[in-house]
Amino acid sequence: MKKIAVLLLLVLMGISEGMASLRQPDSLDVRLVADTLLPLVQDGKKPHSPHKATIMAMILPGSGQIYNGQWWKVPILYGGIAADIYGISWNQQRFKEYRDAYVEWVNYLDALAANPDTPYPENPAWDKIPKNFDLRDERFQTSNMREWFKTTLENRMNSFKRNRDLCYIVMAAIYAINIIDATVYAHFYDFEIDENLSLHWQPTGSYSPLNGGMLGLSLTLNF
Repeated sequence: MKKIAVLLLLVLMGISEGMASLRQPDSLDVRLVADTLLPLVQDGKKPHSPHKATIMAMILPGSGQIYNGQWWKVPILYGGIAADIYGISWNQQRFKEYRDAYVEWVNYLDALAANPDTPYPENPAWDKIPKNFDLRDERFQTSNMREWFKTTLENRMNSFKRNRDLCYIVMAAIYAINIIDATVYAHFYDFEIDENLSLHWQPTGSYSPLNGGMLGLSLTLNF
């Protein structure tokens, strides 16, 4: 009878301890669960989107850099755009001046070829461009000088046109670089480098009776 009582007591104690273990989970398990859920709780913000940065840079240059937090790039970007727009405008204006002068000069030469007594036109377009001589001077009324002036007008006209087209290419390059920069930096926006990752070096020395003194270099990588 005593043996049965002792056996029942041991069974009840085992059941009691099992219930207690169910009611009080192990502290290590709780800590592991907490550590697992902590990043999910802390990381409440939306992930940085390279696709969004690209679209913003395509629609409005500089907005992708603002989205990436690189405000300091915006003045540089728009400074380059403003300078390029000025270059386009200036070269376009010079191109139009020399184009009009070239067209009117060719028409004047054609009129002289048809009628040598054709009078010199009033306020011609070529008088509005900078030059250090007067075409009404007799020294410039020869056929050779007229052809030379025609060639000069054509060369300068083509030069300003080429510079204008080059400015258009530069503008396209600035636009493309703006998109590439916003996209690439957006990909590295969440990339972090551990502060504990470091490389240290220091000179070392040793001495042995067989080899004597020796100098060396010690490299230590911490991570």
